[in-house]
Amino acid sequence: MAAGGLREKHKKRRLKQVLDAADRLFTKHGYEATRIETIADSASVAPATVYNYFSTKPNLLMELALRHVKAALPERRAYLRDLPDDIFAGVLGFERLLAEQAMRHLSRESWRVILSAQHLEPGGKSSRTGARLNNLIKRHYMRLLRTYQARGVLRADVDVMALSNLIVGITTQDFSRFVASQSGTIEDLLATGVPHVR
Repeated sequence: MAAGGLREKHKKRRLKQVLDAADRLFTKHGYEATRIETIADSASVAPATVYNYFSTKPNLLMELALRHVKAALPERRAYLRDLPDDIFAGVLGFERLLAEQAMRHLSRESWRVILSAQHLEPGGKSSRTGARLNNLIKRHYMRLLRTYQARGVLRADVDVMALSNLIVGITTQDFSRFVASQSGTIEDLLATGVPHVR
């Protein structure tokens, strides 16, 4: 193996070690209570290595969120391939899936950091990553809506991009309120936003 290939392999292994350590520590102690030095120690790397890979703790969290989203994609794709007949049931089911996936992998505290990134560091890496995550959900909704158009359930003249933006805007606002609270269930979340879409 060439030196560059071996170096890249080691870098990927260290990156995985850091993300795994951060995931464990954020779950156990919370995002704010977990220090970069603790993550580095748990990952058996120097703190400088963590900063070299991510620059900031929010960037590390965003990378962790991306990793969880990539792992969740097959479940999302399976849902979008087998949508219920009713469009509102389809939207509600997809929102339930998104909320369950989000809360399965990251805490409310972590989601508050992720959702605030665009305001705290406009144009920064965390903000750009947050926009990527948001755009991915919009693309999923466009696929969902086009499926209902093809089935004749949604009128063909409906602008699926505009409707996707509207749905994601409403549901992101509701998810923001949900993670800002210390209480409430996914059922409570779904009861607030999705009825507005109807």
